[in-house]
Amino acid sequence: MSATACRGYLAAADDAGLLQHLHGHPFVAGERHDPLLEERQLLIEFCATDLLTVPHRVAEVVELASHGAPGADAIMVRAPESVRLPGPWRRHTTYVQCSGPLRATPSPAPGLTVRRAEPGRDDADVARWLAKAFVDGSADHGVTADGGVADGLAREFLDAPDRVSYVACLDGRVIGHATLLCAADDPVTGRQYVDLVDVLVEAEDAVRRQATGMLTEAASVHAHGLELPLLGSVIHPASPSGPGDGDRIVTSLVARGWAIDHVFWHLPGANGEKDGT
Repeated sequence: MSATACRGYLAAADDAGLLQHLHGHPFVAGERHDPLLEERQLLIEFCATDLLTVPHRVAEVVELASHGAPGADAIMVRAPESVRLPGPWRRHTTYVQCSGPLRATPSPAPGLTVRRAEPGRDDADVARWLAKAFVDGSADHGVTADGGVADGLAREFLDAPDRVSYVACLDGRVIGHATLLCAADDPVTGRQYVDLVDVLVEAEDAVRRQATGMLTEAASVHAHGLELPLLGSVIHPASPSGPGDGDRIVTSLVARGWAIDHVFWHLPGANGEKDGT
């Protein structure tokens, strides 16, 4: 996907004083706070490819943008799949897109089924799994998230009017979920999509893999029924437990029919050395 932005986004950024130009090319930058990482971030939400592909120009963009967020803990840059930023930049999160229904394991384990989550009946399990996903995601970035903050965010997702969840069951017992936000929009491109917020299964490996595939298939079918793309995200751990943990997951997803949409790259700021880079 090319680094393009819709006119409405650039106009709104300009009105907010966030749009800047360097060598005739636009970028949009501002400060945000990540409540889970407890991190002040300089977010470069859009940057023209002609700037991203030249290392010294990326440095110039960061220098200019930093005037609006001095002393940030971290710098985040959104880039298209084709861009590779050099070290000490590292991949933080990769967003992948599915444009059609996926196919799960043709012969699931006996007693393994997937159904639409039912309000009241499944809410507590879904909320617990969402909170766990937030805590685990923060741990991947080397931060211990506040459990209360994670629980609060999980409740916000659970109460969202466009939230849809599916649950996997083994012999009638709920063992995992896939949770979607079905009215998500990408402010940069103006595109509407279905956000695959989380997929999590608590079971032994073989069942977990099958249930994860079945839940992901259900999510893709749901998005296809809405005539919207399905987007999910892969976290790249700050200190991988194995070579290229996040990269390996992305490669596996691409082999199963997903495509890389865009990537957020991370660089520690003046006050941020949380990931040891």
